[in-house]
Amino acid sequence: MKYLLLALLFLAGCTSLHHRDDPSARLADLIVERLSWMDEVAAIKRERQLPIVDAKREAELLAAMEKKGVAAGLPAKSARSFFVGQMDAAKECQQSFLLHMSIPKSHANGLPDLATEVRPALDKIGVQMIEALVQARAQKLEPETARAAARMELAKRHHPESVIRPALAGLIAGIE
Repeated sequence: MKYLLLALLFLAGCTSLHHRDDPSARLADLIVERLSWMDEVAAIKRERQLPIVDAKREAELLAAMEKKGVAAGLPAKSARSFFVGQMDAAKECQQSFLLHMSIPKSHANGLPDLATEVRPALDKIGVQMIEALVQARAQKLEPETARAAARMELAKRHHPESVIRPALAGLIAGIE
């Protein structure tokens, strides 16, 4: 199912080339795409009895994304704040998934591998997010335009306000 969704997102991206030129739409799509992985992440963590919050991993990821952001031309604080918001939204998404979904133990064999499939996909999305932030800042994207586009896409996917709020806060911090 996950791969079908990714294929559909890819095809949608191919047919809507305007998103490449519209940083608000591009950022909104990337935020949604990143969050679409959180059910798999939550299921893997549940199966492996790992906590949702991994402070060490978060610190490493934030440092790496800040470094990549600075290398791409973003202020360090903007890059870090953007990803803090996205990571907070992801944690909320995972918690919500675990509260509302039942994942049978036998499902473990059907889960993607965290190290070889999920994290590389999330890393790729992270790099694309940095590129879109650089574009948004270069085009002087209005924060309210970005917020409205992202809120609309997140709401379309039925994300609760507890997920939307930190994602949008990070988005605005990354643009300003």
